[in-house]
Amino acid sequence: MDEATICVWLCVLLMPVFVALVRLLVVLPLNRKVSTSKFSLSEVDGVNGKTMMVLLGSGGHTGEMMRILANVNLANLNRIWVTSTGDSTSVLKARDYENQLESKFMPQYVQLHRARKVGESILSSALNSVKSLVMTVPLLLSLPQFPDVLLVNGPGTCVPLAYILFVLKFLGIANTKIIYIESLARVDHLSLSGKLIFPIADRFVVQWEQLQYKYHRAEYYGILI
Repeated sequence: MDEATICVWLCVLLMPVFVALVRLLVVLPLNRKVSTSKFSLSEVDGVNGKTMMVLLGSGGHTGEMMRILANVNLANLNRIWVTSTGDSTSVLKARDYENQLESKFMPQYVQLHRARKVGESILSSALNSVKSLVMTVPLLLSLPQFPDVLLVNGPGTCVPLAYILFVLKFLGIANTKIIYIESLARVDHLSLSGKLIFPIADRFVVQWEQLQYKYHRAEYYGILI
């Protein structure tokens, strides 16, 4: 095989890799400048028919998320509430929110396998994360439509969900905007979930000013809860 033929085959083999890298650079938010527009969940208010997926992570995560949503009117949106297996309390809180909302759109309730439990070992957590990842794919594909916005605030289950939606965006199948709000409890450092989602989040909001200076692209608008 002569050198010209080898070069042609190398180009053929490397072209998909090159195209994939270019596509990744296009869709990866990490490479963009920090948004200059003030963050507000109201940016999706009034957009009739858009779909927002909200993940409730149980305990403190759910409490913070519901306080964030308390002053937001989601009536004009399709709403998908996501909870982890065994978390009946978060489901009740989502239903309480819906009972006070006058909307023509009926909410959907989705349950995902919990990626990590409090105090769980690293190995067990990794195995559950893989299981959550595998089980989340068919669930997302079964939805009538992919969410336009995914809103999460830190529970471990949000990581597989966010990455699957990012991969679907990379493939051109979905176009979900990922909004991550770091927990109020994270004062000096990001949570593990925050660190993992940071590269793929379209908007990454922190609630302590020092985190804005410490992490590129982090947005700070004061305490949101």
